[in-house]
Amino acid sequence: MQRMLFASALAVSAAALDISEEQRASLVADLDAWRAKFGGDASLLPPVYSISSEEDASDALLARLHSAKERVEVLKAANPNASFSHVGPFALLSHEEFEQRLGRSFGKAQPERKLRVESVDYASLEAVAAAGAVDWTTSSCVNAVKNQGNCGSCWSFSATGAAESAHCIATGKLLNLAEQQLVSCDKVDGQLGCDGGYEDKAINWIASRGQCLTKDYPYTSGSSGANGTCKKTCVAQKLSIGAAVEIVGEGPLTTALNTQPVTVAVEAGNDVWQYYSGGVVTACPGAQSDHAVIAVGYGTSSGTTYFKIRNSWGASWGEAGYIRLQRGVGGKGMCNVAEMPAYPKIVKA
Repeated sequence: MQRMLFASALAVSAAALDISEEQRASLVADLDAWRAKFGGDASLLPPVYSISSEEDASDALLARLHSAKERVEVLKAANPNASFSHVGPFALLSHEEFEQRLGRSFGKAQPERKLRVESVDYASLEAVAAAGAVDWTTSSCVNAVKNQGNCGSCWSFSATGAAESAHCIATGKLLNLAEQQLVSCDKVDGQLGCDGGYEDKAINWIASRGQCLTKDYPYTSGSSGANGTCKKTCVAQKLSIGAAVEIVGEGPLTTALNTQPVTVAVEAGNDVWQYYSGGVVTACPGAQSDHAVIAVGYGTSSGTTYFKIRNSWGASWGEAGYIRLQRGVGGKGMCNVAEMPAYPKIVKA
């Protein structure tokens, strides 16, 4: 077994930690549990710095885990209605490493998305947030949570998931469509595969061309980190969807969710998303959107209204792959969830 010492962006070693033997033993147990669950994914481990002893390598990881535990305590104070874990999938990544991993989604080469006048649903811009609850995950029109892996392809997963659900609502048939096809083939309007893209543009690409099934075009970019060569031999499914409809605001988002799941862009390159494990998030740092996901419903928990969001980081993250963001905060919404929603128009036969 190769023995490696991992770089600590925290500039601290486990040996220098001011912790008791009991605390150290607890961290060791936590690290063992993390390795058992996530150790097989090399992209979740810190970058290699140099060769050293296995003991030193473990100590460096313990230092990171200890830092994560401290950051989680700060998060709990700021978000009393949510829970956070220092042993989740991204626990061993520094803030900078997590941000860099996520930062590929909306790459620097991407222009800022402009709301196109011709595609805005002005009829619902003044809609009032509805009471009650909607949860599309209880229907037969939402696939299981997927994992984009080490590729900034969130836009592909967001657009594909919305297209799958819209087609299912129109026809009663839930397809498992190929995100890889978008990553490898959609180069329209500056889409950059693993280096980022926009979900509304991807919806338009799917609506005009159709999309292959995952079984015919499996997802590989999550492990390779590369876009791959566009494969043109699979058969594209003709879907019952039209072009993307763009909306803004919490009211219109809530109204749209009464009809179908909706793609949304959020601010996720932060500790809140890195360590989230459950509950309703009521505080986000307030940075630029950097991640695309799918809003699948809304509801109320212990008096706090929320939007339910389907992520693409696997079912081991959050609430079985989902996160709930407070609803009714106004403006761009919690973590920017209401800044630029979009959904494919449902075209019934």
